[in-house]
Amino acid sequence: MNIESADVIRLIEQFLKEHNLHSTLEALQTETGISLNTVDNTVSFKDDIVKGNWDAVLASVEQAHVPQAKRIDLYEQIITELADLHDISPARALLRQTEPMELMRSAQPDRYLRLEQMLSRTSFDSARTSQHAARNESRRLKIAEQLLVEVSTAPASRLLTLLGHSIKWQKLQGLLSPNVPYDLFFGRAQMVAPAEDKAPCKLLTTIKFPKKQCPNSLAFSPDGAYLATGSADGFIELWNPTTGKIADELKYQADGALMMMEEAVTALAFCDNGEMICSGAKDGKLKVWKPKTGSCVKRFPAAHSQGVTCLAFSRDHSQILSGGHDNVLRIHGLKSAKMLKELRGHSASVTSAIFSEDMSKVISTSDDGTVRIWDASTTNCIHTVVPDADKHGLSAPATHSALAIPSSPSEFVVCTKSPSIYILAMDGSVRKSITVDKKSCNEFLTAAITPQGKHILAVSDMSILHCIDITSGNVDIVANKIPNNDVIGMACHPVLNIAAFFSNDRRVPIWTA
Repeated sequence: MNIESADVIRLIEQFLKEHNLHSTLEALQTETGISLNTVDNTVSFKDDIVKGNWDAVLASVEQAHVPQAKRIDLYEQIITELADLHDISPARALLRQTEPMELMRSAQPDRYLRLEQMLSRTSFDSARTSQHAARNESRRLKIAEQLLVEVSTAPASRLLTLLGHSIKWQKLQGLLSPNVPYDLFFGRAQMVAPAEDKAPCKLLTTIKFPKKQCPNSLAFSPDGAYLATGSADGFIELWNPTTGKIADELKYQADGALMMMEEAVTALAFCDNGEMICSGAKDGKLKVWKPKTGSCVKRFPAAHSQGVTCLAFSRDHSQILSGGHDNVLRIHGLKSAKMLKELRGHSASVTSAIFSEDMSKVISTSDDGTVRIWDASTTNCIHTVVPDADKHGLSAPATHSALAIPSSPSEFVVCTKSPSIYILAMDGSVRKSITVDKKSCNEFLTAAITPQGKHILAVSDMSILHCIDITSGNVDIVANKIPNNDVIGMACHPVLNIAAFFSNDRRVPIWTA
């Protein structure tokens, strides 16, 4: 269907008329040569003419482009009726100060002079007025018929209604995120200023899973509109993170046609623009999905020989980094749907893996207690780090939760299954070591970075959330305990001070500051 430019202009003209922007409306009609020519209601318009409600009729006609001949007939009738009622002042004003009557004086001087003479009468003849009543009724009907040919009616607020329908349709198709403010002019989500980093400290909502189901992984979409969860029964679902409700504006979810793996979903990751989400499963398989439609676009049936533990997209969305219980990291090509590179060296399960900001390196953590920094091109391990090796010796605790620091691309965070968290540089050096009191932590279970990269949020084995200032190393303990026992993982909202947690108790509590 083609959209005519004239129709678009009329939509704008109606908007201007409804918002009493009459000067702008007149200018637009004059410049484009396209007239709105609508009245609010044609039945009411005709009724006003027949009953002689001339104020309402003139207001409608002034906003429509009616041929001058028909406007002259209308004004002549109004002046004649006012003269019959001896209402001379307004009749003279219409005769001498309006455009249609000026045209009559120039083109039809005899007709104009007759009206002037009519208004010059000094006496009021009620009998004459009664005689003209029948004639006036007939003339009003004739004028109504003439004017109705020139005008039409349209439903109110057509421009806003059409825009609303368009946005609603795009939301139903999953093309727009329902929980993110939309900039209609630029056709994109509004840029929301990140909130000042604060630790989430109170429950916002809770996602509850049915019996025999529990979440095994989660991830926020980059725009923060959705929280994705992967469950033990293989389902991948998108939720509204502020209400805890399933995102049923996505048609495939409303229809129950969920994204699904054959085994438990053990890892999830969105690409930077949110157009794809990758899921990894207990059986070592990977799938890449379009979250807006729920369609699977790539499959990696043998990504790992054991369960997938972590996933990350490359910045250009062309590659996926994965780690697994088979102690191996692999880089997969999205175009080829094949493994491109393999990084071997860990002697136990890989627990987390990320790309460096410039994509030149891969950072990984493992149950073997090491942090490894790899050359992404050659797959060579260029640094192996055992945090606080002197203190732990051969019994180094497992490392996990390798986290990029947005405000410092040359550094990253690593947690250990101990009360210590480390900030490391890309050359393998430990920039900062932060150890918390054992009264609140025997070991850290999971961690995440706040939206602006100023704090590390880390959950201990006592279900206590710690907020650690990356610059100063100061530690604040959130008073409320996370209701889940033995938290497995967490994720921070990309913009707001919101964090989600999961464990094996079928609940995902979502906290806010």
